[in-house]
Amino acid sequence: MLKSIKDLFTLVRDNDTATLLRLFHSLEAPPAIQFLKYGICGVGALIIHTGVYLALIYFVWPELNDPKMDDWLRAKSTFAPTAIAFLFSNAFVYWLNMKWVFTPGRHQPVKEFLLFTAVNLPGALMGTLAQGALVYFLHWPKWAALAGFILPNVLINFICRKFFIFQK
Repeated sequence: MLKSIKDLFTLVRDNDTATLLRLFHSLEAPPAIQFLKYGICGVGALIIHTGVYLALIYFVWPELNDPKMDDWLRAKSTFAPTAIAFLFSNAFVYWLNMKWVFTPGRHQPVKEFLLFTAVNLPGALMGTLAQGALVYFLHWPKWAALAGFILPNVLINFICRKFFIFQK
């Protein structure tokens, strides 16, 4: 990752703006730019995930925010809204990665999406458990514990998607 950051700075230093924009909008972008684009997609997925999650816990299931609820129930109550938010953010980030970051075509579209989702599941499960642990053990509010969901996803998903799902 540090090499990618160094490569990105080198690319910026050695190329003009027009070249950088062309590379940025190309599926043939060098790995440093590809990782940056992947990060931007991740921010988009995070916005979708967070928006759906917060809408669910504040508007659909407001009773889950009852401060009298014990910590174990509060921790468990993060799972359903997280799973639903995952469905939306996963579909969005698949579409964006396919159109903007990676070159699709190694697999048939349905298989590609299912593999993409399967690769996303371990990070999502670890993130969901981390989120529940932050609520249960550290007594974080659910909206803040959402941060525990993010880190495992970013690290696992980039490597698996790049090398197992998409062609380039």
